[in-house]
Amino acid sequence: MLKRYLQTFVALLSLLLAVLITLAPILVVRAKLDGPAFTLAVCLWAALALLALIPVSGMLLQKIWFFRGTGDPATLTQLQERLLAINAVNCPVSATVKRKKLIFTWRTQELQWCELFSRLDVKRLYELHCRFDADTRTVYLLDRIRLADFIVCPERVKIGSLRIPLPLLRARSRRLATINQFAALEPHDYDFQPREIKSPVLGTILACGWNVRFSLF
Repeated sequence: MLKRYLQTFVALLSLLLAVLITLAPILVVRAKLDGPAFTLAVCLWAALALLALIPVSGMLLQKIWFFRGTGDPATLTQLQERLLAINAVNCPVSATVKRKKLIFTWRTQELQWCELFSRLDVKRLYELHCRFDADTRTVYLLDRIRLADFIVCPERVKIGSLRIPLPLLRARSRRLATINQFAALEPHDYDFQPREIKSPVLGTILACGWNVRFSLF
């Protein structure tokens, strides 16, 4: 895992340096440009650089944070059934099907867990979106965040719009390596950290023989 962090740091640093190098031509002709023209050129450069940084960063994330499946390959249906089995477990995490994705998040509409979130003053709800590529037996994991306000549980829970946070790279949890381990935990055992969702989902997918890539989109 340390190797992946180092590769990520070096890749991002190299990417930033490459982007800064593209600013050099504008600086070279700086003396020939008046103030407004130079400002416009820099603004256009910044916009193009940002447009390039986002997809390239996403590609680097997928390449570096790749995990190869370890178990006997399951079919897509079998894998999804295995993941959806979390809904039958008494735990604070649920899974829903939306279009062609599975979305894992906290059970905010169940009184037991909603009241616990309220007492702990939880303000941000983590979501893990799983996108499936059956041709390569790969699942893309996307991190998402919503702001939350537990006014009255569970009738009045305000959930905000979807946001894209920095990728959750510290995903491993010792207590929750697969979905099966949820059954052994009690409510007070949870820290309600994003890795308590991502780690068991990641481990379950790998155990089903499918690969995993972290992704921005």
